[in-house]
Amino acid sequence: MSTETTPREPAFARVPVTPLGLLRALVRLPLLFIVTIGIALAWGLVALWPWSQSRRAAIRQWVTRRWATILCRLLGARIETDGGLPPGPAFLITNHVSYLDIPVLMSQTGCRFVSKHEVADWPLIGLLAKCAGTLFVKRGHGPEAANVTLEGMQRAFEDGDLVVFFPEGTTGPGDAILPFRSGLLTLPARDGHPVYPAVLVYDTRDPRIDPGEALAWWGKLSLPPHLWRLVLLPGFTVRLKAGQAVEANHRKHLARALQDRVEVMHAELKSRSVSYLGTGSPR
Repeated sequence: MSTETTPREPAFARVPVTPLGLLRALVRLPLLFIVTIGIALAWGLVALWPWSQSRRAAIRQWVTRRWATILCRLLGARIETDGGLPPGPAFLITNHVSYLDIPVLMSQTGCRFVSKHEVADWPLIGLLAKCAGTLFVKRGHGPEAANVTLEGMQRAFEDGDLVVFFPEGTTGPGDAILPFRSGLLTLPARDGHPVYPAVLVYDTRDPRIDPGEALAWWGKLSLPPHLWRLVLLPGFTVRLKAGQAVEANHRKHLARALQDRVEVMHAELKSRSVSYLGTGSPR
């Protein structure tokens, strides 16, 4: 299935700044900060106790899911799921649209993410990612780094986690699915672990505001202005669908099969959005 589209450059969406929107933003921003820091500190204190591995994993899943749920509510996110997400231990792959993908998915299940190693050094975000049990990948650093990543994924699987990663390797505007990279699929292909495809489609609920600009975070868009425009919005909708597990005994074959499945589900959810808009139903 072809996913070729005409490339476009990211631009800031024209989100109207109304008195109500400004008030909404000024309330949301400090609340987001307070909730995030408060939960991170609480988890840091709880983690000092010598819990067993399984107990620690269960507490982390509970904490991260509650944090993500609160964030989604503060941002006005309405998450529409089609069948829900699979339980762990398993692997889940999905398209990558924005930093919003993380709290959206985490609010549905206390999952763990695989991320590029540079994120660990980002101010505040790196600390939060570590608290959430993120597995960091050193790309292009030889077999030793790859083995460390595989060992971390194996431990997460043994903890009963749903391990999520984004095989596109970058974010996009959400118009189409970018080519999947197969490197992180080595472990599930080798050991036969279940791998579930999933897809995320965002909607601003306002046909005048492009979700590929207001909600997607991609290209060279700067984070602070993008976040500011996000908190100005009354809210947004995320449609989330997970498919049946895909199996293959080679990572490249698995990547191709997963991409085919994600492309089909993505087209289905996008068509639903268009049909819904065409009904004239209130949003």
